[in-house]
Amino acid sequence: MRNSLGIGILLAFTCCLQLKAQVTAVSDSSNIDESGAVGLIEDVIDLVSLEKGRHSLIFYPMAGYSPRQGFHIGVMPVWRIKPMAEVDCEYYRPTTIAPSVKFSTTGMYEFELDALGFTKNRWMFISKFQYLYLPDEFYGIGNQVKNPPYSEFEINRFKFKSEILKGLDARWFVGVSIDINNDDLTNIEGDLLTPDIMGYYGGWANGVGPGFAFDSRNDQLYPSRGWFVLFASSFYSQAFGSDYEFMTSTLDVRKYISLKGNESILAFQTYFSGAEGDVPFYKLSFLGGSRLLRGISHPYRYMDKHVWYAQGEWRKHIWWRLGGVLFAGTGKVSPEFMQAPLKDLHMVMGGGLRFKVLPDEGLNFRIDFGRSNHGDTGVYFTIREAF
Repeated sequence: MRNSLGIGILLAFTCCLQLKAQVTAVSDSSNIDESGAVGLIEDVIDLVSLEKGRHSLIFYPMAGYSPRQGFHIGVMPVWRIKPMAEVDCEYYRPTTIAPSVKFSTTGMYEFELDALGFTKNRWMFISKFQYLYLPDEFYGIGNQVKNPPYSEFEINRFKFKSEILKGLDARWFVGVSIDINNDDLTNIEGDLLTPDIMGYYGGWANGVGPGFAFDSRNDQLYPSRGWFVLFASSFYSQAFGSDYEFMTSTLDVRKYISLKGNESILAFQTYFSGAEGDVPFYKLSFLGGSRLLRGISHPYRYMDKHVWYAQGEWRKHIWWRLGGVLFAGTGKVSPEFMQAPLKDLHMVMGGGLRFKVLPDEGLNFRIDFGRSNHGDTGVYFTIREAF
């Protein structure tokens, strides 16, 4: 089923390209008969979106499948707030607030609030709140390919993470990184997850530290040119109510190149993350998920104290509100920083489709399918680009 879905996405990508060519050959795209399928979709979009002044509200359906969550459904309203007025400098960044509720056939339920905020005084907020219940699996720590049997457990998670940064000018930001977590593990079964694994008993993991950013992107949600660099470090200590004493640091570097205007874009990302001290396993560095290496669906499959990865993506507008991407990436986890960095790499390739709900905004609903060189797969239905 997963292979068929991946092939289907790539075939849909190709068919959309062919359809665009046929439509262009018959008439200009502005003359498409809006009484047909396109018009019907436009009417449906009007029913689930509201626009008034600087504010827009769109309701996205959520549906998908992953080995970790099973089949899931949900809804994600996205509130978009434009700045008061377009200023003369490059600092023109709208705010996006996206709550979501999701349920799955495995019994998982999740409430999440994702916010990317900017103020006229050059404050930047990158924040995420999450409450999650999930029957999950533990695969062991390390970069090696994992084989069953795995340990099973249930997790109740509360999480709040935020970078609060102040703009020194239109591009440079400095501030604080805050990370608050409480994990409760129950019904643990199997031989891999044992009391000698740090984090077995759950508890609080709270950290605070400095954050720095450089942002020269021409758009925060769908950039076609510029750089984005984010460094954050957090110190987890009993002074902040943490049950564990450790430190984490991350460096995220992204570059965007425009080809033929905004019709075709190349995007690149390099990411490093490390931890030192008594780190609970659920706070270790990892590969995979909807934004990292998308061919690895479960973040606990490959995790350790350090990780690096690099990925690139070609983004192409196809026709009307539709777009597509092709992506590839590689990386690994290790117990020491950059230990044998080019040995035993995990590599992923994949593709996806994009749908723009608001014609003048760069906020996309995305469907991605990826597969790794070790047989892992990932399928994702969500909003915003992976990076």
